[in-house]
Order: sequence, then C-alpha cells, then structure tokens
Amino acid sequence: MTCQNKNCLIVILFFILIPFHSFASGKIYGKSKTLSKNYIKYEKCSLRKTEENVKDGDKDGYKCIYKRQLIGKDVTIFQPSSACLKSFKCKRENQ
Repeated sequence: MTCQNKNCLIVILFFILIPFHSFASGKIYGKSKTLSKNYIKYEKCSLRKTEENVKDGDKDGYKCIYKRQLIGKDVTIFQPSSACLKSFKCKRENQ
C-alpha cells in the first residue's frame, strides 16, 4: 500500500486534531439551578431524657427530649410509648 503525500498528510492531521476537539470546554446557557438552590443542613440530635407527658392531670404519652449537636433549642417529640430513638438527624436552626 502506498500513500500519496497529500492523502497521508490529511489523514495524519485528522487523527491529531480530533482529540483536541473532544477536550473543548462546555458552556452552560441560562441560570444554573444548583447554585441558586437552598440546601437543608442537618445535625445530630442525641437523646437527653424521656419524661411522661401529663395533660390535664392525666398521662398523655411520653416526651422524648433531644439535645442538638450544635447550639440551639432542644428538640421535643411527643409519642405514645417510652421507646425513644437514641439519636437522629434533625434540621439545623440557623443555616
């Protein structure tokens, strides 16, 4: 197989220029949806204590009181049984 000078030069240039074109930077048109989105931040809340919830002199379930990992008010969850989770992820107060 013989190669003419013009044809060989065109084929070589073609294979050399293709990879550079594929690494071209992309362009985003319009506003980015991820940059303007507000993300909800979470923190760990650990069980501080479990109390009986007394309403009008009658026992009305239990209160599970959780302490936040960061600064903020305690989180209180009301439920019918005394089995409280040891910890869970709660939303941060100040984001």
